[in-house]
Amino acid sequence: MCEDDEYYWDDTPKSYIRLKKRYAKEGEHIPNKNEAKLLRKLMSDTGLTESELRSHKTYRIMLSDAQKVKTKLNKKEKAIRDITKAITKKLKLAKEHPLVQAEFKKQWEKYSKGHYYLF
Repeated sequence: MCEDDEYYWDDTPKSYIRLKKRYAKEGEHIPNKNEAKLLRKLMSDTGLTESELRSHKTYRIMLSDAQKVKTKLNKKEKAIRDITKAITKKLKLAKEHPLVQAEFKKQWEKYSKGHYYLF
């Protein structure tokens, strides 16, 4: 299929959600990932349908909270994530691997001393 084709499907989760929203009925709510996960869990635990869950105040509040975006990372958490990501890409190993852990300790010492650009 051609990319200019109206029905081009690139088989990514984002395109699936985009199409699902495009063809949804007027006024139909499409839940995000966290909300859908909680909704499935509540439906299996309680045996209620989606509309019954949304009409119940307690469950409605839980679904609303699940829909909200999580808080942003602080500077230290962001640095830890970025350093770990760079090391795992460089070594092509999991973050739990001992070599990655050793390299992280070295890089974290450099970062703590003020050497911000690591590689």
